[in-house]
Amino acid sequence: YYVYRGLVVEVAYPQESDFLKAAPRFSKNWPLEADQYRNRIVLFEQGQWVRQLEEAVAENEKADASEAVRLAGVELTEDLCVLRNALLTDDTIGIRSRGRALAGDAAGLVFLLNRRYVTTTSWFWKQVFECPWKPKDFEELVKKSASFTPASPEEIVTAAEQLYAEIMEMAGSRGVSIESDELIV
Repeated sequence: YYVYRGLVVEVAYPQESDFLKAAPRFSKNWPLEADQYRNRIVLFEQGQWVRQLEEAVAENEKADASEAVRLAGVELTEDLCVLRNALLTDDTIGIRSRGRALAGDAAGLVFLLNRRYVTTTSWFWKQVFECPWKPKDFEELVKKSASFTPASPEEIVTAAEQLYAEIMEMAGSRGVSIESDELIV
């Protein structure tokens, strides 16, 4: 790595690059990771590295998203369970913090289901609200779940439960289930 005009630049060789190896992978974090493989300023190239990166990105474009969606759904389910536990123990901070986590994970799942990625983190919410396929009243439910708008703990939980149900229905309509055929002990 070296710094050029304030930018950290990786000088990589194809056979040694973990970056190239990761480019074709499709994970639940894909919406936040995909842009780094697609948008770049090439200052120096050796060994046709950019061509190899383009090939990895093309492979990624064709990758099956089912497992990433399933894992994101599992994480969303955990968020909901922790949120409900916070409600049972009257933990207002827990409700608000888990409501925000659930809203963020729900947004990630909407990105996955739309196969869209975040081009800059400052536009995360703007871009997810613009996705064509999302739950009814998605923006309102996210804003309540995340406490971006005033909401009581009960309203947060209600919005989060509705958001969860609608997103899981969307995933199910694509044939993706959070349940695995493999027994995990």
